[in-house]
Amino acid sequence: MKIVRPGQKDDTPNPGSGAGDSRLAMALLTRFRDVQEEPYEPGAVVALPVADMESPFIPSRQISSPFGGPEECDKWTAGMWLAVLRTYNTAGVQIAVTMINQSSPSPGAQRLRRPEGASFSEAVITGPAAMLNRLGDPNLPARCRHLSDPDVGSGEIQPLAVPRLGEHSWAYRITGSRKVPIWHWVEVIQTSRYLLEIRIPNQEPRPRADPAKLLPQVAQEAYTKAEAAFQ
Repeated sequence: MKIVRPGQKDDTPNPGSGAGDSRLAMALLTRFRDVQEEPYEPGAVVALPVADMESPFIPSRQISSPFGGPEECDKWTAGMWLAVLRTYNTAGVQIAVTMINQSSPSPGAQRLRRPEGASFSEAVITGPAAMLNRLGDPNLPARCRHLSDPDVGSGEIQPLAVPRLGEHSWAYRITGSRKVPIWHWVEVIQTSRYLLEIRIPNQEPRPRADPAKLLPQVAQEAYTKAEAAFQ
């Protein structure tokens, strides 16, 4: 996989087919509290279908857990982006993706403080209603509940309670074993126009706020911006 060094612009071509809907780009968060997009790898809209399924363009802007498994588990373990590419790589589907993980400049002693916000990735997906309904289904397949990987150990997908946003919203965490007790905190918001996903990873230095408490706050801000973009 191509490596982009700090300060180096990512010149990986967008693998999409034609220009994407500008509303999706406007819907993405560019910062949350004191974290923001990497300036050399900003958010982008990918219009499907893509010809190069191995392109790092989308995965470099998304956070995925180390667990694999059957394709029906993709949206839980890797993220909505992989489920969309594998199952709905057709015209009329679009994915906007971004990664928020760069500390915003701050003066003096502020630079020594742990970040107030958390690093996270966001995806905004548009397409046919049947696709949004299927991807937005919060029912976890039984075979996806317990996770295992020889390199990272075992884990589980455990539901989290979050305030309702959009037509419905749901959240979960991906637990781990060994050195990482929790890999990710994830929230999904579905509306009739788009699907929105936020993924917060386990990270160091830890943010001052608990990621489980930050998750609905990030989701609320992301939803508010997306709603404004789709008006």
